[in-house]
Amino acid sequence: MKTLFRILIVLSFLAIIFFYSSGSNNYEPLEGPNSTSQILPKTINEPETPEDSLPRPEKGLSTLIGKSSDELVKLYSSPARLDQSSYGYEWWIYNQNPSQFMMFAVTNGMVTQAYTNATNSDISPFKMEQSLEDIYSMTLIESEVNATIEDNIYTFTMSEDDMNTRILKKFDNIFAQLYIDSETGTLSGIRFMDSRTLVIHRPYEMSFVGKLLSPPNPTSYLIEESNRSNAIQIFDLLNVFRVNNEIPILAENDAVTLVAMEHSEEMYSQSYLSHESPTKGSLKERLEYEGIEYKKAEENIATSYIDSIEAVHGWLNSRAHRKYMLDEEYTHVGSGTFMNYYTQIFIEEEISEIEE
Repeated sequence: MKTLFRILIVLSFLAIIFFYSSGSNNYEPLEGPNSTSQILPKTINEPETPEDSLPRPEKGLSTLIGKSSDELVKLYSSPARLDQSSYGYEWWIYNQNPSQFMMFAVTNGMVTQAYTNATNSDISPFKMEQSLEDIYSMTLIESEVNATIEDNIYTFTMSEDDMNTRILKKFDNIFAQLYIDSETGTLSGIRFMDSRTLVIHRPYEMSFVGKLLSPPNPTSYLIEESNRSNAIQIFDLLNVFRVNNEIPILAENDAVTLVAMEHSEEMYSQSYLSHESPTKGSLKERLEYEGIEYKKAEENIATSYIDSIEAVHGWLNSRAHRKYMLDEEYTHVGSGTFMNYYTQIFIEEEISEIEE
Protein backbone atom coordinates (compact mmCIF):
# COMPACT_ATOMS: atom_id res chain seq x y z
CA MET A 1 0.00 0.00 0.00
CA LYS A 2 2.83 2.37 0.91
CA THR A 3 4.55 1.53 -2.36
CA LEU A 4 1.40 2.34 -4.33
CA PHE A 5 1.01 5.62 -2.47
CA ARG A 6 4.61 6.59 -3.29
CA ILE A 7 4.05 5.72 -6.95
CA LEU A 8 0.96 7.94 -7.07
CA ILE A 9 2.89 10.85 -5.54
CA VAL A 10 5.68 10.44 -8.10
CA LEU A 11 3.20 10.26 -10.98
CA SER A 12 1.40 13.37 -9.74
CA PHE A 13 4.70 15.23 -9.49
CA LEU A 14 5.68 14.20 -13.03
CA ALA A 15 2.27 15.27 -14.33
CA ILE A 16 2.73 18.73 -12.82
CA ILE A 17 6.19 19.04 -14.38
CA PHE A 18 4.83 17.97 -17.77
CA PHE A 19 1.96 20.46 -17.56
CA TYR A 20 4.25 23.41 -16.92
CA SER A 21 6.90 22.42 -19.44
CA SER A 22 4.77 21.16 -22.31
CA GLY A 23 4.14 24.59 -23.83
CA SER A 24 0.47 24.68 -22.85
CA ASN A 25 -0.93 28.11 -22.04
CA ASN A 26 -1.79 28.06 -18.35
CA TYR A 27 -2.70 31.74 -18.07
CA GLU A 28 -5.83 33.68 -18.84
CA PRO A 29 -6.35 35.43 -22.21
CA LEU A 30 -6.27 39.20 -22.02
CA GLU A 31 -9.53 41.15 -22.16
CA GLY A 32 -9.06 44.88 -22.62
CA PRO A 33 -10.68 47.80 -20.80
CA ASN A 34 -13.11 48.43 -23.64
CA SER A 35 -15.08 45.35 -22.62
CA THR A 36 -16.42 47.19 -19.56
CA SER A 37 -16.27 50.87 -20.59
CA GLN A 38 -19.64 52.60 -20.53
CA ILE A 39 -21.14 55.45 -22.56
CA LEU A 40 -23.48 57.53 -20.43
CA PRO A 41 -25.63 60.37 -21.80
CA LYS A 42 -26.14 63.32 -19.46
CA THR A 43 -29.36 65.32 -19.71
CA ILE A 44 -28.07 68.33 -17.79
CA ASN A 45 -25.15 70.34 -19.03
CA GLU A 46 -23.07 70.45 -15.86
CA PRO A 47 -20.50 73.24 -15.68
CA GLU A 48 -17.05 72.14 -16.67
CA THR A 49 -14.43 72.15 -13.94
CA PRO A 50 -11.22 73.98 -14.84
CA GLU A 51 -8.58 71.61 -16.18
CA ASP A 52 -4.86 71.90 -15.80
CA SER A 53 -3.95 71.87 -19.49
CA LEU A 54 -0.36 71.94 -20.64
CA PRO A 55 0.44 74.44 -23.38
CA ARG A 56 0.67 72.77 -26.75
CA PRO A 57 4.30 71.78 -27.44
CA GLU A 58 6.23 73.80 -29.97
CA LYS A 59 8.29 70.83 -31.15
CA GLY A 60 8.00 67.08 -31.48
CA LEU A 61 5.41 64.70 -32.90
CA SER A 62 2.40 66.48 -31.41
CA THR A 63 3.00 69.57 -33.56
CA LEU A 64 1.92 67.57 -36.61
CA ILE A 65 -1.65 67.06 -35.34
CA GLY A 66 -3.89 69.17 -37.57
CA LYS A 67 -1.20 69.62 -40.21
CA SER A 68 -1.40 68.50 -43.83
CA SER A 69 -0.02 65.08 -44.67
CA ASP A 70 2.31 66.94 -47.03
CA GLU A 71 4.20 67.99 -43.89
CA LEU A 72 4.89 64.34 -43.11
CA VAL A 73 6.42 63.83 -46.53
CA LYS A 74 8.58 66.95 -46.12
CA LEU A 75 9.85 65.82 -42.71
CA TYR A 76 10.08 62.05 -43.08
CA SER A 77 9.64 61.37 -46.83
CA SER A 78 7.08 58.78 -47.95
CA PRO A 79 5.92 56.14 -45.45
CA ALA A 80 7.09 52.55 -45.72
CA ARG A 81 3.48 51.37 -45.67
CA LEU A 82 -0.10 52.68 -45.77
CA ASP A 83 -2.50 50.78 -43.49
CA GLN A 84 -6.28 50.96 -43.48
CA SER A 85 -8.30 51.37 -40.29
CA SER A 86 -11.92 50.45 -39.62
CA TYR A 87 -12.30 53.90 -38.04
CA GLY A 88 -12.02 55.50 -41.46
CA TYR A 89 -8.52 56.94 -41.32
CA GLU A 90 -5.31 55.71 -42.91
CA TRP A 91 -2.19 54.86 -40.93
CA TRP A 92 1.10 56.06 -42.38
CA ILE A 93 3.74 53.64 -41.07
CA TYR A 94 7.41 54.59 -40.71
CA ASN A 95 9.11 51.34 -39.70
CA GLN A 96 12.37 51.60 -41.63
CA ASN A 97 14.30 51.98 -38.37
CA PRO A 98 12.85 50.35 -35.21
CA SER A 99 14.58 52.94 -33.01
CA GLN A 100 12.63 55.67 -34.84
CA PHE A 101 9.32 53.86 -35.40
CA MET A 102 6.31 56.14 -35.93
CA MET A 103 2.66 55.86 -36.96
CA PHE A 104 0.53 58.77 -38.17
CA ALA A 105 -3.22 58.62 -38.79
CA VAL A 106 -4.34 60.69 -41.78
CA THR A 107 -7.97 61.67 -42.35
CA ASN A 108 -8.90 63.61 -45.50
CA GLY A 109 -5.30 64.68 -45.95
CA MET A 110 -4.89 65.90 -42.36
CA VAL A 111 -2.85 64.32 -39.55
CA THR A 112 -5.17 63.34 -36.69
CA GLN A 113 -2.93 61.01 -34.64
CA ALA A 114 0.74 60.41 -33.99
CA TYR A 115 2.06 57.38 -32.11
CA THR A 116 5.48 56.04 -31.22
CA ASN A 117 7.06 53.55 -28.85
CA ALA A 118 10.60 54.20 -30.10
CA THR A 119 13.09 55.48 -27.55
CA ASN A 120 14.67 58.08 -29.88
CA SER A 121 11.44 59.95 -30.72
CA ASP A 122 10.78 63.58 -29.81
CA ILE A 123 7.56 63.42 -27.78
CA SER A 124 7.85 66.83 -26.09
CA PRO A 125 7.01 67.77 -23.40
CA PHE A 126 7.46 64.16 -22.30
CA LYS A 127 10.39 61.81 -22.78
CA MET A 128 10.35 58.13 -23.60
CA GLU A 129 11.23 56.04 -20.53
CA GLN A 130 10.28 58.97 -18.30
CA SER A 131 9.18 57.74 -14.88
CA LEU A 132 5.55 57.81 -13.81
CA GLU A 133 6.59 59.78 -10.74
CA ASP A 134 8.25 62.41 -12.91
CA ILE A 135 5.16 62.68 -15.12
CA TYR A 136 2.95 63.31 -12.11
CA SER A 137 5.38 65.87 -10.74
CA MET A 138 5.51 67.91 -13.97
CA THR A 139 1.73 68.33 -14.36
CA LEU A 140 -1.53 67.65 -12.59
CA ILE A 141 -3.15 64.45 -13.81
CA GLU A 142 -6.91 64.46 -13.30
CA SER A 143 -9.19 61.43 -13.46
CA GLU A 144 -11.71 63.30 -15.64
CA VAL A 145 -10.83 64.97 -18.93
CA ASN A 146 -13.24 66.93 -21.14
CA ALA A 147 -13.27 67.16 -24.93
CA THR A 148 -15.46 69.72 -26.69
CA ILE A 149 -16.62 69.46 -30.29
CA GLU A 150 -18.87 72.35 -31.31
CA ASP A 151 -21.63 72.43 -28.65
CA ASN A 152 -21.05 68.85 -27.52
CA ILE A 153 -19.11 67.99 -24.36
CA TYR A 154 -17.55 64.57 -23.81
CA THR A 155 -16.15 63.62 -20.41
CA PHE A 156 -13.68 60.74 -20.10
CA THR A 157 -13.17 59.11 -16.72
CA MET A 158 -10.02 57.14 -16.00
CA SER A 159 -10.04 54.18 -13.64
CA GLU A 160 -7.40 53.70 -10.95
CA ASP A 161 -5.55 51.33 -13.27
CA ASP A 162 -5.73 53.89 -16.12
CA MET A 163 -4.15 56.51 -13.86
CA ASN A 164 -1.09 54.26 -13.56
CA THR A 165 -0.86 52.65 -16.98
CA ARG A 166 -2.91 54.59 -19.57
CA ILE A 167 -2.98 58.28 -18.71
CA LEU A 168 -5.00 60.81 -20.70
CA LYS A 169 -3.67 64.38 -20.68
CA LYS A 170 -5.17 67.44 -22.36
CA PHE A 171 -3.19 70.14 -24.10
CA ASP A 172 -4.68 73.36 -25.49
CA ASN A 173 -6.57 71.60 -28.27
CA ILE A 174 -5.12 68.08 -28.53
CA PHE A 175 -4.80 65.07 -26.24
CA ALA A 176 -2.05 62.66 -25.31
CA GLN A 177 -2.42 59.07 -24.18
CA LEU A 178 0.60 58.05 -22.16
CA TYR A 179 1.21 54.30 -22.01
CA ILE A 180 3.13 53.34 -18.88
CA ASP A 181 5.12 50.11 -18.61
CA SER A 182 3.82 48.63 -15.35
CA GLU A 183 6.99 46.56 -14.87
CA THR A 184 9.42 49.47 -15.06
CA GLY A 185 7.08 52.33 -14.13
CA THR A 186 8.21 54.30 -17.18
CA LEU A 187 6.67 55.74 -20.33
CA SER A 188 6.75 53.06 -23.04
CA GLY A 189 4.61 54.70 -25.75
CA ILE A 190 2.54 57.78 -26.49
CA ARG A 191 -0.34 58.69 -28.77
CA PHE A 192 -1.24 62.29 -29.64
CA MET A 193 -4.67 62.89 -31.17
CA ASP A 194 -7.36 65.44 -31.89
CA SER A 195 -10.72 65.64 -30.10
CA ARG A 196 -12.71 63.80 -32.75
CA THR A 197 -10.38 60.79 -32.70
CA LEU A 198 -10.59 60.58 -28.91
CA VAL A 199 -14.39 60.63 -28.99
CA ILE A 200 -14.63 58.05 -31.78
CA HIS A 201 -12.18 55.70 -30.03
CA ARG A 202 -13.89 55.98 -26.60
CA PRO A 203 -10.88 54.43 -24.84
CA TYR A 204 -12.27 55.19 -21.36
CA GLU A 205 -15.66 55.39 -19.73
CA MET A 206 -17.39 58.32 -21.42
CA SER A 207 -20.35 60.54 -20.60
CA PHE A 208 -21.59 63.23 -22.93
CA VAL A 209 -23.91 66.17 -23.36
CA GLY A 210 -25.26 66.73 -26.86
CA LYS A 211 -24.72 64.47 -29.84
CA LEU A 212 -22.97 61.11 -29.63
CA LEU A 213 -20.27 61.06 -32.27
CA SER A 214 -19.91 57.57 -33.75
CA PRO A 215 -17.27 56.03 -36.01
CA PRO A 216 -18.22 55.42 -39.65
CA ASN A 217 -19.61 52.03 -40.63
CA PRO A 218 -16.77 50.25 -42.45
CA THR A 219 -17.33 48.32 -45.66
CA SER A 220 -16.48 44.63 -45.85
CA TYR A 221 -13.43 45.56 -47.90
CA LEU A 222 -12.25 48.04 -45.25
CA ILE A 223 -12.75 45.46 -42.48
CA GLU A 224 -10.66 42.93 -44.41
CA GLU A 225 -7.91 45.47 -45.03
CA SER A 226 -7.90 46.72 -41.43
CA ASN A 227 -7.64 43.12 -40.15
CA ARG A 228 -4.55 42.63 -42.26
CA SER A 229 -3.13 46.00 -41.21
CA ASN A 230 -3.66 45.38 -37.50
CA ALA A 231 -1.83 42.07 -37.77
CA ILE A 232 1.20 43.71 -39.38
CA GLN A 233 1.13 46.47 -36.77
CA ILE A 234 1.28 44.12 -33.79
CA PHE A 235 4.29 42.53 -35.50
CA ASP A 236 5.96 45.95 -35.91
CA LEU A 237 5.18 47.04 -32.35
CA LEU A 238 6.46 43.80 -30.88
CA ASN A 239 9.83 44.16 -32.58
CA VAL A 240 10.24 47.79 -31.49
CA PHE A 241 9.73 46.70 -27.88
CA ARG A 242 12.31 43.95 -28.39
CA VAL A 243 14.80 46.50 -29.78
CA ASN A 244 14.06 48.80 -26.82
CA ASN A 245 14.96 45.91 -24.50
CA GLU A 246 18.08 44.97 -26.52
CA ILE A 247 16.58 41.65 -27.63
CA PRO A 248 16.91 40.35 -31.22
CA ILE A 249 13.88 41.01 -33.39
CA LEU A 250 11.67 38.16 -34.59
CA ALA A 251 11.17 37.16 -38.21
CA GLU A 252 7.69 36.54 -39.55
CA ASN A 253 6.69 32.97 -40.32
CA ASP A 254 3.93 32.91 -42.95
CA ALA A 255 2.54 29.54 -41.87
CA VAL A 256 2.37 30.62 -38.23
CA THR A 257 0.73 33.87 -39.31
CA LEU A 258 -1.98 31.84 -41.03
CA VAL A 259 -2.61 29.87 -37.82
CA ALA A 260 -2.82 33.10 -35.81
CA MET A 261 -5.19 34.73 -38.30
CA GLU A 262 -7.49 31.70 -38.39
CA HIS A 263 -7.64 31.57 -34.59
CA SER A 264 -8.60 35.26 -34.33
CA GLU A 265 -11.31 34.83 -36.96
CA GLU A 266 -12.71 31.73 -35.28
CA MET A 267 -12.75 33.40 -31.84
CA TYR A 268 -14.75 36.27 -33.32
CA SER A 269 -17.16 34.16 -35.37
CA GLN A 270 -17.83 31.67 -32.56
CA SER A 271 -17.75 34.23 -29.72
CA TYR A 272 -15.12 32.72 -27.48
CA LEU A 273 -11.77 33.75 -26.04
CA SER A 274 -9.47 30.82 -25.41
CA HIS A 275 -6.22 29.19 -26.46
CA GLU A 276 -8.25 26.03 -27.03
CA SER A 277 -10.08 25.99 -30.37
CA PRO A 278 -13.36 24.01 -30.32
CA THR A 279 -12.61 22.75 -33.85
CA LYS A 280 -8.80 22.57 -34.09
CA GLY A 281 -7.69 22.05 -30.51
CA SER A 282 -4.71 23.42 -28.63
CA LEU A 283 -1.91 25.59 -30.01
CA LYS A 284 0.24 22.46 -30.35
CA GLU A 285 -2.46 20.71 -32.36
CA ARG A 286 -3.09 23.77 -34.56
CA LEU A 287 0.60 24.11 -35.40
CA GLU A 288 1.03 20.40 -36.06
CA TYR A 289 -2.02 20.41 -38.35
CA GLU A 290 -0.21 22.93 -40.59
CA GLY A 291 2.99 20.87 -40.47
CA ILE A 292 4.94 23.54 -38.57
CA GLU A 293 8.03 22.19 -36.81
CA TYR A 294 9.37 23.98 -33.74
CA LYS A 295 11.30 23.49 -30.51
CA LYS A 296 8.85 25.49 -28.40
CA ALA A 297 5.82 27.68 -28.98
CA GLU A 298 3.51 29.98 -27.03
CA GLU A 299 0.60 32.25 -27.83
CA ASN A 300 -0.77 35.61 -26.72
CA ILE A 301 -4.42 36.40 -27.39
CA ALA A 302 -6.58 39.40 -26.50
CA THR A 303 -9.85 41.12 -27.27
CA SER A 304 -11.78 44.33 -26.51
CA TYR A 305 -8.99 46.72 -27.43
CA ILE A 306 -9.67 49.60 -29.81
CA ASP A 307 -6.62 48.83 -31.96
CA SER A 308 -3.25 47.11 -32.16
CA ILE A 309 -1.49 49.83 -30.20
CA GLU A 310 -3.67 49.28 -27.14
CA ALA A 311 -3.56 45.48 -27.49
CA VAL A 312 0.24 45.31 -27.57
CA HIS A 313 0.58 47.68 -24.60
CA GLY A 314 -1.95 45.49 -22.79
CA TRP A 315 0.20 42.42 -23.42
CA LEU A 316 3.32 44.30 -22.33
CA ASN A 317 1.67 45.14 -19.00
CA SER A 318 0.65 41.54 -18.32
CA ARG A 319 3.56 39.61 -16.80
CA ALA A 320 2.66 36.30 -18.43
CA HIS A 321 2.14 37.79 -21.91
CA ARG A 322 5.17 40.06 -21.61
CA LYS A 323 7.35 37.03 -20.90
CA TYR A 324 6.72 35.64 -24.39
CA MET A 325 7.07 39.03 -26.10
CA LEU A 326 10.56 39.52 -24.68
CA ASP A 327 11.81 35.92 -24.68
CA GLU A 328 15.24 35.78 -26.34
CA GLU A 329 14.88 32.14 -27.38
CA TYR A 330 12.04 32.71 -29.85
CA THR A 331 13.09 33.18 -33.46
CA HIS A 332 9.82 33.66 -35.39
CA VAL A 333 6.34 34.99 -34.86
CA GLY A 334 2.96 34.91 -36.56
CA SER A 335 0.37 37.64 -35.98
CA GLY A 336 -3.32 37.64 -36.79
CA THR A 337 -6.26 39.92 -36.03
CA PHE A 338 -9.93 39.78 -36.85
CA MET A 339 -12.12 42.69 -35.78
CA ASN A 340 -11.09 43.18 -32.14
CA TYR A 341 -9.56 39.73 -31.59
CA TYR A 342 -5.77 39.58 -31.55
CA THR A 343 -3.48 36.53 -31.74
CA GLN A 344 0.30 36.40 -31.72
CA ILE A 345 2.16 33.07 -31.81
CA PHE A 346 5.85 32.78 -30.89
CA ILE A 347 8.01 29.84 -31.95
CA GLU A 348 11.60 28.78 -31.67
CA GLU A 349 12.31 27.09 -34.96
CA GLU A 350 13.99 23.74 -35.26
CA ILE A 351 17.47 23.94 -36.81
CA SER A 352 18.15 21.16 -39.29
CA GLU A 353 21.40 19.21 -39.28
CA ILE A 354 22.27 20.67 -42.69
CA GLU A 355 21.96 24.23 -41.36
CA GLU A 356 24.09 23.28 -38.35
